[in-house]
Amino acid sequence: MKLYSVPVLLYHRIVNNQSAIGQHKIYVYEKDFEKQLSYLQTNGYQTITFVDLAENPKMDLTKKVILTFDDGYEDNYTLMYPILKKYRFKAVIYLVTHADHNVWGVREGEPKVNMMNDQQKKEMSRYGIEMGGHTRSHVDLSKCKATESRREIAGCKEDVERITGKKAVSFAYPFGGINEEVKQIARESGFTFAVSTNTGPKQFGEDKFQIRRIEVTSRTRMASFKNKVSGHYFYPKTFLQKILSGNQTK
Repeated sequence: MKLYSVPVLLYHRIVNNQSAIGQHKIYVYEKDFEKQLSYLQTNGYQTITFVDLAENPKMDLTKKVILTFDDGYEDNYTLMYPILKKYRFKAVIYLVTHADHNVWGVREGEPKVNMMNDQQKKEMSRYGIEMGGHTRSHVDLSKCKATESRREIAGCKEDVERITGKKAVSFAYPFGGINEEVKQIARESGFTFAVSTNTGPKQFGEDKFQIRRIEVTSRTRMASFKNKVSGHYFYPKTFLQKILSGNQTK
């Protein structure tokens, strides 16, 4: 039986000089990111979004990959976006909608980094980049009361939809902060998918509100990147189509 893999890659920032980085290694150099996309294109991979999956849960998943970017940094527009267009790829960006810079990172000693403005988000959305939710203020939802979590999640969804004019389909939990209550609030807020960091079932889509991602950082060399993309998790096409269409096997 032929097998399929759908790696969901986790990025944050794309940078091109040392002055732009901090102690947290949540960046990839511009030149390395281009090498990664070149590898994907050369080897026949196609990028998809969660919007694509929502619209066509029975799509052919052969050599598909989902590129996700957390927070919505300005360098996603200035550096990542041109490279993405060069290779005719798509991505998903998870927006913190009530922050104009990385307030949470500055608290931890990181340099101040600006977020994209609404016009930049709209332009990228028109191109085909999915804009998803990442709360309004980048809080650890696992430490919040239910009322605050609802305000952060549902409010963020409203913000994203106002900015893009499109339905927000997927959500990313800040800091990977997740529990069953938070997952239920994301579901009740109207999201179809939600992604974690490195937690959740290894089977892609088995839990559509805790989809595991594979992190890519400045430490990720090409050999490691190829391994991440080639897929640790392979499943029959029929299994993936069942769980994405809601007909889960367990």
